[in-house]
Amino acid sequence: MRDSVRIVMEETGCDEGQAILALESCNYVISKSISKIFDLLKNIVVVKSKFYTFGTHLYGMLTIIVDINHNKHLRTKALVTYNPTTYEIDLSQNWYEYEKKLYTARLISGSIPDISLDIESKVVTEMLDEYKSSFFSAVKEKNIMEVADILEDILREPLKTHAVNFDIILEELNLSQFKKITDKNLPQQMELEFNEYNINVAEPLTIDVICISGNGPSLKAKSLLPGDEILVLINDSRDIAQYLSGLLGGRDVYRPVAIPSKIQEVVKSKNKLLIYVRLAAGVIGKSIVSENEKIRVLYLGRRKMLINRIFLKFYLIFSKFFEIIKR
Repeated sequence: MRDSVRIVMEETGCDEGQAILALESCNYVISKSISKIFDLLKNIVVVKSKFYTFGTHLYGMLTIIVDINHNKHLRTKALVTYNPTTYEIDLSQNWYEYEKKLYTARLISGSIPDISLDIESKVVTEMLDEYKSSFFSAVKEKNIMEVADILEDILREPLKTHAVNFDIILEELNLSQFKKITDKNLPQQMELEFNEYNINVAEPLTIDVICISGNGPSLKAKSLLPGDEILVLINDSRDIAQYLSGLLGGRDVYRPVAIPSKIQEVVKSKNKLLIYVRLAAGVIGKSIVSENEKIRVLYLGRRKMLINRIFLKFYLIFSKFFEIIKR
């Protein structure tokens, strides 16, 4: 009996009483008792918060996930933006949904990626150093006012403000609940469903892309129409854009990968064209090109005039042939 209790305590980090409870509920089968501990103990706490600053008119979201049993930091994600709509997001929703909305808000106009990343780094560094004892104590005691005071002390300097107003909710999870979501494999496909990322903002998520030219059948940019399919590379340097690039199949281990995308809209501006392509539901790619730049085309959408459509199809078929002859 004592040996079984000791093994469960060593494997899970629980105390003696918790080990005995798990063993008794699992008929003293050690392997089952260890799994049971992960379901019984709500050691994972997610600090979900949103904030706004006085004077600088900044808004933000913050999630801090910690293991209060071992005083261990698991991860921190932050957003700073000029967009006031962000502050209307509901804190009471599931932590995972809240964190996905944080990622989405990073792509919306008004977000400030440099400050967001700076805050993430500063929160982690100071929370694990100067404020470690007081922060974990406040979280264990569910002292939201103390948690808010600590975060305000940390964020005043990077946000360049004298005061930060916080709304905070603590959500408790057991290890099984946390790992069930964080270990989940996201689908690697073009048509990802981003509907759940909606945070009631009219603007779509817009990512900078580059239209691929040459090395195949091509058309001048001014001849492209909505519905035509082209290849694009995601070249947006924001961390969340690179994250989405991986999900959309736009990146492998070594380099970016061209993504087949249908043109949604072509807008003329002086001698330039703005080409908008649909990367996924609610995710748009934007590229600026010259009117005469040749863009590689994979597929031609429906044209109003049959003759024009036939001509363009023949042009695409034989353009590759002419390229070979020129060589």
